[in-house]
Parts: sequence; C-alpha cells; structure tokens
Amino acid sequence: MSVKPRIPKSEARKTVIERAGEISRSDLHKKTIRIYDKFLNSDDFKYANTIHCYIGSKGREVDTRHLIDRMKSWGKSVILPKLNLKTKKFLRFPFSSWNDIEVNASGYYEPRLATEGDMNDIDLMIVPCTAVSKRGERIGNGGGYYDNLLREVHCSKIVLAYEYQLFDAIESDTADIKIDKIITEHRILTINSDIN
Repeated sequence: MSVKPRIPKSEARKTVIERAGEISRSDLHKKTIRIYDKFLNSDDFKYANTIHCYIGSKGREVDTRHLIDRMKSWGKSVILPKLNLKTKKFLRFPFSSWNDIEVNASGYYEPRLATEGDMNDIDLMIVPCTAVSKRGERIGNGGGYYDNLLREVHCSKIVLAYEYQLFDAIESDTADIKIDKIITEHRILTINSDIN
C-alpha cells in the first residue's frame, strides 16, 4: 500500500483558497445545507446534550450560525467560545440569543461576555478548520489556540468541512490535535486512530 505524501500546511491553505474561489455562493449554500443534514441526522448529535461549537461566519470555515439555531431548537445546550487575547485561551458562553453576540475587532462573531470553566460537561465538539485530512490532521488559522482547547476535552471532536477542504494527508507536529470525524456534503469519515 503506497503512503500518501503529506501536503505542507501553507500549500493546503493556498489550495483551499483557490478551490473556494471556483464555487458560487448558491452552490456553497447547498453544500452547507447538506452538511447540516448529515450532522443533525448523526448519532453523535442525537446523543449529545451539551455541544461546543464555533461561530463560523467569516473565511473558509463552514458557516454554523443557522446550525446553532437548529441545535437549540432540538433542545441542545450550545456552548460558544470567546478567545481571551491576553491568555490566548478560550472562555465559554452558553448560547441563548444572538443579542448576546457581537462582531469583534477582527470581524469574527463572538459572545460579548464569557467565563472560564472546565470542559467536563461537553459531549460533542464541533471544531473549525481551514483544511483537514482523511487522517484527522486539521489546519486552522495558524494560532494554535484550538489545539490547546482540544487538549482539555474528552469527547468526540468533529469537523464540518466542504469536500474542497479535504486532503489525503497534511503535515503535522506533536502540538497538533487530531479530530475524530469529518462530515462533508458527500460523506462522513471516521478517523482510524491507528493511522500515524
């Protein structure tokens, strides 16, 4: 069996930008709805009570704003992150209304207020990505903040991604935390933990 070469992170990010530019807004919306449907029909979602979810609204991540509303309509407790710029760690906020959400100086949606707290109550984590591999290697915006957060959780970690964000293998190091499952508009991939 041949080993797939690992694409450098910088090259993966560049490729994703190029691929995204070839997709119309209407097609992207259709892909997003298919990803939502796959996720909402998954056992991971159905059996989770408390779900940690990023607010995707900018850049190359799957937009999760409507998904957050749908999760709440199912009676799920949804926890949103807020980055503390001084400590470089995420605070947590239990979502109840979009009135509590603002756009920060970087143009990202985040809670106005949030508090420190452990992650022991989290049943499922939806993790943002710029690119992800079939081996579970995830690339974000390059700050490493989410990898630090992922070390604190002991639940399933899922990436919602478009097929154009998916690669066979991406370079990684010991600081990078792998995810457990990928849901795209076409399929659900469960990561084999035995793959190195």
